[in-house]
Amino acid sequence: MTYIDTINYYTNLITQTINQSFLNKHLDEPEVEVHKLITLHELVQDKPNYQELVQTTMLVQIALNTHDKITSDFKEENIRKQQLTVLAGDYYSGIYYHLLANHNNLPFIRLLADGINEMTQAKMAFYYSNFSDLDSFLVDYKEIESKLIEKVADFVHKTEQLPYITTWLMAKRLEFELIKLRNNKRTFLHKLIIENVQSIQNNVQLEKKIRQQLMKFNQDLDEIITDNKKTIAIPKDLDLFNYDTLQKKWNMVLEEGLSQ
Repeated sequence: MTYIDTINYYTNLITQTINQSFLNKHLDEPEVEVHKLITLHELVQDKPNYQELVQTTMLVQIALNTHDKITSDFKEENIRKQQLTVLAGDYYSGIYYHLLANHNNLPFIRLLADGINEMTQAKMAFYYSNFSDLDSFLVDYKEIESKLIEKVADFVHKTEQLPYITTWLMAKRLEFELIKLRNNKRTFLHKLIIENVQSIQNNVQLEKKIRQQLMKFNQDLDEIITDNKKTIAIPKDLDLFNYDTLQKKWNMVLEEGLSQ
């Protein structure tokens, strides 16, 4: 399968699995993080139950992301949505456990449970910390972003790929965040950076700093590729979010503006 075919296959599978009419009516459809989906598929595709491993890990990730949407805004008009968000996260977690239990895959249940516990502890410290700059912020965020992937890599004995994979995941995350920012769509990560990074106060500063960090991660990837060609499973320039095309468009608009 091509990467697009892989994304479409798992996205449809996950969407069908978590479909629940009541939640669909009241909450936004959960977002499938395709950069993690592709990474998981590449790690486990040589295993006989690879589809189950990808599907259940992504369900856990969706559940954790859903719980991140719970806020401290307890105004009466928001209470119902908050309650439903908690319910949705628990519902997605229950599905992953049910699927693995039906296949008697207890080792993978334990592995994901460990990942959830470690990620939750890391988030508790991270979300309430202050950082002087985006660089130090992303050092800690990288651990959270890649935690479940690291667990799966250890499960399938492919930890030698982690230096490249965890850096690639961060590069793709920043591409995604830049696109959302340019489209004036505030994400959970945007909000977290502006609240917790002292040197970033607005979207202009945020975009500038994310671009700088994206360049740094891409440079790190080039170094890893040079040193470890045998461990590279996912192409560095795999354009999951159409970022390259959009970047060229943004540059053209900038050049036109400067020439006027």
